Amino acid sequence: MKVTVDFEGGKQLDDALGQFTASKRRAIGRVALDKAGEITAKSMRAKAPVEEGNLRESIDVSGSLTPSAKTSHTKGSDQERFIGPDSRPSAVTQEFGTVNHPPQPFARPAWDETKDEVLKRIGEELWLGIDKAAKAAAKKAARG
Repeated sequence: MKVTVDFEGGKQLDDALGQFTASKRRAIGRVALDKAGEITAKSMRAKAPVEEGNLRESIDVSGSLTPSAKTSHTKGSDQERFIGPDSRPSAVTQEFGTVNHPPQPFARPAWDETKDEVLKRIGEELWLGIDKAAKAAAKKAARG
C-alpha cells in the first residue's frame, strides 16, 4: 500500500535537510522511518493470530522486500521502508482469508489504528535527526 501525505513545514524541512550530503539525508530519513514504522509493527504483532507459526515474530520494519513482493512493487523514492511479515504464505491467508479460512486481518487494522501517531513520529524523528546531525557538523567544524 502506498501512502501519500500532505503536511505543513515541508519547505522548512527540505531547507534543513539541504545542508547535509545525500547519504546523511538518507540516514536521517531511514532512522525516522524505522522508529516510526516500529509503532505499526508492534500493533501488527499484537493483532497477528498466535496459532500461525511464527507470524508475529516475522513482522519487522525493513528497507527490502521479499522476492515475491518485489515483482508487484513500483519504487516510489529512495526513502522507502516496509512494515510487515516476511514471505511466509500464512501472512496473506491470515490477512485476506481463503475459500476455507475466513480473514483475520492484522496488518490493515494496525495501520488504521497507528497512522496518525506514525506520521507525527516521522516528523519528530526527522527534526531530531537534523538537530543531531547539525550539532555533530558544528562540533566537527569547531575542531578544525
